[in-house]
Amino acid sequence: MYCKQCGTKNREDALYCVSDGEALTLHNEYVLVQNENNRYCSSCSHENGAAALYCTACGQTMSKVKEAAGGEPKRTSAQTPAANSPSEGILSTLTNVDTLKKLAVWNGIALAALLLISFIISSAVNGVLRDALRGDFGALIDGIKLVSFTDVFMISHMIGVDYFANAMMFEGVLSTTSGLFILLVIPAVVFIPIGYLMNRNQPHQPFIEKMKWNASLSVLYSAVIGIISTFAGVSMEMTDPTGFFDDMTVTLGSDYPFFESVFNGFIISFIFTSLGAVLSLSKEERVSNGQYGFSISKAILHSMIGLALMMTAGAFIVSSNDELTTEEPAADILLGSQIGGYLWNAAQFETLTLDMTADGDTVNASYSLLGGPKASEDEEGFAELFEEIGWIWVFAFIPAALHLWAGNQLRKSTEGNILQELAAYAVAFGVINAVFVSISKLTISTNFEGAFDASFGFSAIGTGIISAILAFGVSCLGVMVTNRQEPSQTTRAA
Repeated sequence: MYCKQCGTKNREDALYCVSDGEALTLHNEYVLVQNENNRYCSSCSHENGAAALYCTACGQTMSKVKEAAGGEPKRTSAQTPAANSPSEGILSTLTNVDTLKKLAVWNGIALAALLLISFIISSAVNGVLRDALRGDFGALIDGIKLVSFTDVFMISHMIGVDYFANAMMFEGVLSTTSGLFILLVIPAVVFIPIGYLMNRNQPHQPFIEKMKWNASLSVLYSAVIGIISTFAGVSMEMTDPTGFFDDMTVTLGSDYPFFESVFNGFIISFIFTSLGAVLSLSKEERVSNGQYGFSISKAILHSMIGLALMMTAGAFIVSSNDELTTEEPAADILLGSQIGGYLWNAAQFETLTLDMTADGDTVNASYSLLGGPKASEDEEGFAELFEEIGWIWVFAFIPAALHLWAGNQLRKSTEGNILQELAAYAVAFGVINAVFVSISKLTISTNFEGAFDASFGFSAIGTGIISAILAFGVSCLGVMVTNRQEPSQTTRAA
């Protein structure tokens, strides 16, 4: 809390300035300060000038504390933003030394937590893989690190990887993009709390301002993860264990693309810190829609809720289906969550496509709720894969329910044009879906003999357009339906 007279910083719960005794502008959300209209001091009755802030005889303040009318919080232009407020913009935030120090601390906390979790997971995975391969490779497998903690760290951000192998005259590369949806839990459990903790001291700050602060953090984080990508992964050399080729050395390793790492690092950290920022909002900010903040916050929240629900549903489908289950709970969760991630977009009437080329032969296949399964080769066999899950259309109710809920909330909170607020929600929802589609589209390519290329996923542009239109239409319906359910003024009066 800053004094409007001398600029001294006071405690948040202070009523008067510690330096000059001036009554502070805002004490809490229901109290404000007003100057006395009369010129006489309430303490000694001395007559003062009309503009006097203090009594010239005894020093008593001429201001008084008064409850805001209607219990609504009132603020004045005299309020000064807190030190970590990004109200001046992202560029100003990133060029401010004090702010950079705070962002560096939060980045350090995030990286330390993520790397620790990645180390624990990689150790467990390496143990399982060594036990599984020891029967084929014997004690040789004990000295090999198959997965490093940096591998887990990078893949948890849906970053692709290039695997390479060199032996004598052979040089092979297998490139992939995307990662496992279930591993998004790792950055989520770190960045959501950080987003909350970063913004908890500014509960009344508009969500748009919180997004600027989060974006500033994500810019720095994306730069750091780009640096990590240059040395992440495993690289090792092995000599021929049989001794048949004395001079043969096999080199194995993995590389991560720099620009993809930077992009994915920014998107994932920004989305999850924004979710945490939603939790830090005060009760008043959660029900007001200034600067489209409420609309955008609901788009972020509902897109992540929908994705989480679909991943859970996918894991349940796999574990309960005899033809899909692997009999291993961990593998069922892994496979099911991946299927659920793709179901989230399929449930919004988007088209899932598969393009594959192997040994010169090309196969194109697609599936959508409206068009059904289609394939360039063996379409009947491809269609049979979807016959047992023909009820998949039921999942379309999940995004529809979320949009209806959003429409109802926007109707209650908006202070401006409701159509503009709905449009902001729809555009934000479409952009978030499109971004996640772009980072989750799976591609595999090799230069081995009998080259293999495959692409599996959705169109980012198509996803953005279709999901935005669907979000706008259904949320509008939510406004109209819930508006009719509101009692009229006459009924209320009665």
